[in-house]
Parts: sequence; structure tokens; C-alpha cells
Amino acid sequence: MDALFEMTRQYAIDRIAFGRPIGSFQAIKHQLADLSLTLESSKAIAVAAVRAVQDRTPDAGEIASMAKAWVGDAGIDIAQGCFQVFAGIGYTWEHDLHLFLRRMTMNGLLFGQSDWHRERICRIQGV
Repeated sequence: MDALFEMTRQYAIDRIAFGRPIGSFQAIKHQLADLSLTLESSKAIAVAAVRAVQDRTPDAGEIASMAKAWVGDAGIDIAQGCFQVFAGIGYTWEHDLHLFLRRMTMNGLLFGQSDWHRERICRIQGV
């Protein structure tokens, strides 16, 4: 997610439209700010999950599921937001953007999709 966001941020700086970088347009600034917030919150919950597992806290599994549920959804949201910043070029096979989305989707299949982890948290809580 970091690499995808950085690639998108750099594209917004490098891509010129109407005589100026597209990153200077308010809509792109807001999109990148939202993506950055999602990315940073994903990092924070991932760090919390790692610390819980390292400290062997009793609820480490539940915290890990919370992190996976959040990061799984956030990754897809970030990828979709990056597609919007890249616009048409991002949707072509020649661009690597689709590889990030495919990887995040596959990670969901390999490590449990967000819905499964949310259901697991509900079972743990007895809901």
C-alpha cells in the first residue's frame, strides 16, 4: 500500500495538465489526503497487532483479525483511489497499477477476507 500510494503521489507531481501538475488541483489534493489518512491508519492498526502478538496478549488473535479486516478493506479503497488519480492510464494493462489491486485481492483470499475476520471477532465477543 505504501508503494502504491507513493507511486500515485509521484504521478500527481509529475503529470502536467493545463500547464500545472495535477497534484496542485484541489480535487487531487483531497483524494491524496484521504488516501494518506487511510494508509496511516492501516499502519497504526498493523503495528498494534504486531505488538499484541509479540507481547503474547490474550486478545492478540482478535486484534490481528481487527487489523486484517481494516487493512484488507483499506487496501482495496486505496487501490481504487489511486486508479482515480491515474485516470485512464491506470486502467491499461501497460501500467502496473492493476498488479497492486490483484495482489491485495489475492492476499484477502490467502489470509482471510475482511468479512471472515469481522465474523471471527463477533464470534470471539459472543455476538
